[in-house]
Amino acid sequence: MKIMNKLIVPVTASALLLGACGSNATDSESNTLISSKAGDVKVKDVMNKIGDEQIASTSFSIALNKILADKYKDKVDTKDIDDEIKKEQKQYGGKDQFESMLKQQGMSLDDYKEQKKLASYQKQLLADKVKVSDKELKENTKKASHILIKVKSKSSDKEGLSDKKAKEKAEKIQKEVEKNPSKFGEIAKKESMDSSSAKKDGSLGYVIKGQMVDSFEKALFKLKEGQVSKVVKTDYGYHIIKADKENDFNKEKSNLKEKIIEQKVQKKPKLLTDAYKDLLDDYKVDYKDRDIKKAVENSILDPDKIKQQQQQQQSSQGGASGSGSAGLTSSGS
Repeated sequence: MKIMNKLIVPVTASALLLGACGSNATDSESNTLISSKAGDVKVKDVMNKIGDEQIASTSFSIALNKILADKYKDKVDTKDIDDEIKKEQKQYGGKDQFESMLKQQGMSLDDYKEQKKLASYQKQLLADKVKVSDKELKENTKKASHILIKVKSKSSDKEGLSDKKAKEKAEKIQKEVEKNPSKFGEIAKKESMDSSSAKKDGSLGYVIKGQMVDSFEKALFKLKEGQVSKVVKTDYGYHIIKADKENDFNKEKSNLKEKIIEQKVQKKPKLLTDAYKDLLDDYKVDYKDRDIKKAVENSILDPDKIKQQQQQQQSSQGGASGSGSAGLTSSGS
């Protein structure tokens, strides 16, 4: 019950603090939220207890969500979101199990659907503000497959080979597929030790620059369509890489642009904060409390603060690599 109270109070205070649009920010700390014989609970009391940044964050989130919904609701197909959720439900073993998982996280199915809608609205905002040309897209993406022969990190490992044997095997496979690239998928399915891609004939789909470890990426982006690389060494073992034909490029273009935009925003958070600022200006957002205005501007809309949060997040994760195929994803992506 106490948790519920904590959730309700900031939202109520936030609504009061934001108020209706006006021309000047004012102090609203004297406004009373709850009155009783024992004394009043004022906005100032709540702010002291919870903190300006918490209330600013909640206030900003509510306001931003309303604005995004107003601007982009006609551009987001809710049927697509429903279809995505149905797929996720299937992955979790059905609707009941999925809703049980959400409940553990304090969410209902409607809450989750609303979150997905808001995420779609934000993607639309970034697509409007951060441009990616077809030329840039072509230069920064490559469709690829690979065969991996893993190297044991220690002799007791069940999977993989010694460095010497892994290299010898990879070189033998490389000669075979270089002679007959059309057999790459067949050989990958049989020989690759990357189980997730092996079952798809070694396919990694489209790779974006900055997404994979450096040696793998350099080798891939030197290849022309249909070409097979020499043996490439990474921390995971020895790879043979193939640049696949991009027959479905136009179909995948939208998804690839979305991923490149995400990558750009991660590298340069100012793209996101500038997009927010433009949107707030368009909707003539006015802060009714000076402390909240200051907290929003100095925290939520400060690209340096966002960068710091990203670094702290990466640090808390121990700088681990991402969960890409065979752990190939770069930790900086």
